[in-house]
Amino acid sequence: MIKLTVGVIITVACLAAAVWGIDVEQIKASFRDANFWTLPILLLILFVFYWLKALRWGMLLEPIKPLSAKQVTPAMMIGFMGNNILPAHLGEFLRVYVLSKQFQIPKTTVLSTVVLERLFDIIAILCFLGVGVYFAPNLPDDYRTGSIVLAMMTLLAVIFLSAYLIWTDTVIGLFRKIFSYLRFLPEKLTHLVLEMMRSGAHGMASMKSKRLTFGIIWTSFAQWTLNGLSILVALWSFDVQVTPLAAFVVLGVTAFGVTVPSTPGFFGVIQLCFWISLQAFGVSKADAFAASVYYQLSQYIPVTLIGLYFSNREGLKLSEAEKEAEKELDELEGI
Repeated sequence: MIKLTVGVIITVACLAAAVWGIDVEQIKASFRDANFWTLPILLLILFVFYWLKALRWGMLLEPIKPLSAKQVTPAMMIGFMGNNILPAHLGEFLRVYVLSKQFQIPKTTVLSTVVLERLFDIIAILCFLGVGVYFAPNLPDDYRTGSIVLAMMTLLAVIFLSAYLIWTDTVIGLFRKIFSYLRFLPEKLTHLVLEMMRSGAHGMASMKSKRLTFGIIWTSFAQWTLNGLSILVALWSFDVQVTPLAAFVVLGVTAFGVTVPSTPGFFGVIQLCFWISLQAFGVSKADAFAASVYYQLSQYIPVTLIGLYFSNREGLKLSEAEKEAEKELDELEGI
C-alpha cells in the first residue's frame, strides 16, 4: 500500500508538471493536426523491438537451456504486460515465474539473465543519451558537459560489467562491505541487491561465448535504436521537426525516468520526461505532451493486449499474476 501511495503521488506530481501552463485548446489543436497514419509504422517498429528482445533473451538463456525467440516470447510479453498493470515493476518477477514454470528452469537462474539484460540496456541507453546530448546542435555548453559525464558513466558501466564477469565474488564482496558502512539503507534492500548480483553471475555463462556476446551486444543497441526511431516518428506525427539526436535524448531521459516509483504504465512520468528533454530543442510544451501521449499509447495498448492474450493462454489470471509476482519478490528477499 505504501509503494502504491508513493507511486500515485509521484505520477500525479509528474503529470501536473507536464501539463502546467498548457492551454487545453493547444493540446486539442496538436491532436487535431496530427498525422495518425504513422501508427502502422509505430506498430511495426514495436514488433521488431520485442522480437529483438526475445532473441536476446534466448541468447542469454542458451548456455542454460536453448530456447528460441518464439518460446520465450509468451513469458516476456506477460512480464511487460505486468509492468503496465502491476505496481513496483512486478512484471520482471512475473516473467521469471512464467518462464521458470514453462521450462523447469530454476527461478534464480532465470532472474540472472534478466539482471544481465538490464546491464546491457543501461550501457546502450547511456551511449545513445551521451551521443544525443553531445552532437545535437544549439544546445547549451552545460549539456555538452553533461554528455562527457554520461560518457564517463558508460565507461564505468562497461568496466563494472567486465569486473563483474571476471571477478564476480570479489565485486559482490566489495558491495557487501560498502553496504555495511551505509547503515541508513534498509537491510532488505541491500540484501535484495546483493542477491540479484549473485543471481546475475549465473547468467554470465553466455558471455563466455564470442558468438553470444556479439549477438547480445548488437541486439541491445539495435532494439534501443528502434525505440529512438519510435520516438522520432511520434514527434514527426505532431509536426515536431527534430533530428534523431533529439530523439536519443528523449529516449535516454525517459528510459531512466520510468525507473522511479510510479503507477503502472508510467503515465505522467513519460510526459514529464518528454518535456524535460524537448524544451532544450525549442519544442512547445503542448506538442511535447501530445506526442508523448501518442507514443505511450502506441506502446502501452498493444503490449498490454498481447500480454493479456498470452496470460489467458497460460491460464494465468490477473489476480493470480500479481500474487505470483509478489511471491517471487518475497522469496528473493528471503533468500
